[in-house]
Amino acid sequence: MTLEEGLELIENYKRGLEKFLETLPEQSVQLGSEMVKTLTMNSKNEIANLEAIEKALKRPPKYESGLNES
Repeated sequence: MTLEEGLELIENYKRGLEKFLETLPEQSVQLGSEMVKTLTMNSKNEIANLEAIEKALKRPPKYESGLNES
């Protein structure tokens, strides 16, 4: 998997979580308010984690290992 493919996968997953968050309030009658709060918090944390991964993947390496040299 290339970096671009990985970043696209992360972006698609984030969009799915954001869509889930949009529809979550509609489920409050079936789930209950505490479960909605928990799922909302977990989803927002998951998005923050994905954004941190994206940022780390986009950061240039601080050093070259030299392992690939011939």
